[in-house]
Amino acid sequence: MSSQPEARVGQLNAVFIMDVTAYTGPLLSGWIEAGNRIGAIIVPGFQRRGFSIGNFRRRLKRWSLLRRYLGNTPVKVIEFGRPYEWNELARQLPGIAADVLICYAFPTLIPQQVLDLFPKGGLNFHPALLPNYRGPHPLHRLVADGQHAVHGGVTLHKMTANFDDGDILGQVPFSEVDWASRRDMVDSVATAMRGLVREVAPAYCRGLVSGLPQPAGDFVWARLERHHTMISSDMSIEHVARLWHVLGANPGIYLDVAGRSVRLAFEVNRLGPPTGKGPVRRWGRIEFDLADGRVRYLIHGRLLKRLMKMHAVFARSQAGKPRPDIRVFGAVDSQSPREVSPDGP
Repeated sequence: MSSQPEARVGQLNAVFIMDVTAYTGPLLSGWIEAGNRIGAIIVPGFQRRGFSIGNFRRRLKRWSLLRRYLGNTPVKVIEFGRPYEWNELARQLPGIAADVLICYAFPTLIPQQVLDLFPKGGLNFHPALLPNYRGPHPLHRLVADGQHAVHGGVTLHKMTANFDDGDILGQVPFSEVDWASRRDMVDSVATAMRGLVREVAPAYCRGLVSGLPQPAGDFVWARLERHHTMISSDMSIEHVARLWHVLGANPGIYLDVAGRSVRLAFEVNRLGPPTGKGPVRRWGRIEFDLADGRVRYLIHGRLLKRLMKMHAVFARSQAGKPRPDIRVFGAVDSQSPREVSPDGP
């Protein structure tokens, strides 16, 4: 998948640096649907070099997702892994003649020398409403801190030499319904990024949106620590259920039982009001009190791990979600997407 279609007049060309997943597939298709081109997709390289069954399966899955979201659109795929040879990557990019670099969830800062290769620099998608929850684990920390309905959403911003620190171009805020299940959360993030890449990113590249600087202040740095994954009896049933939706598959949520951490899988049922008794573990299940009731969960294991994967495959999001509310920052004329004037980004 390396040949490129002929460019049309006024068509924008972008290089994307991200893995191809259920999050990013709709983003890629949104860029194409807006009449633009994908010069290349830079994807994470594999830890094990050379041929292996695992690498073959990952490449096959990536190819399948590209076919699903892009159809027969030809795309150049560049595998780029540790140790990152930025100079080597930079030598491959000028021939693509892209206008902008677009990034999502890349694990390290992209050097300025690479951003300078693109006339419009780099844009990044961050799954929180910046400047709140900068950092590597915003979705996890938003739920762990109970701030998902306050600062949850997706931000499109310019890339700089610092993490998640550039001017904000557009945002899509989330509501409680976007966090009803893991499938809902994934679909909401993907839909938000698709809308932003269709409307706001092209407007920025064409000079119709300038963005607004992020305010200075002491904001939460979104790094997930071990204690964020631990369940305590003062948490509500709904809060623990939401933790499981977002953290359950990776890295998991845990309950302390006699000094040992027990990893939880599915919630089985709700047993009634709190009893004041400690956790009771039997036959692969565990009962324990929470602030507003006693619940029973399955205990995580190999079989449950497979069931959780099957659950993720067949889960469906809630129907009838409204179109994302895209907020645009720094619109310069009436041709640009609709701008809002919030009290702060």
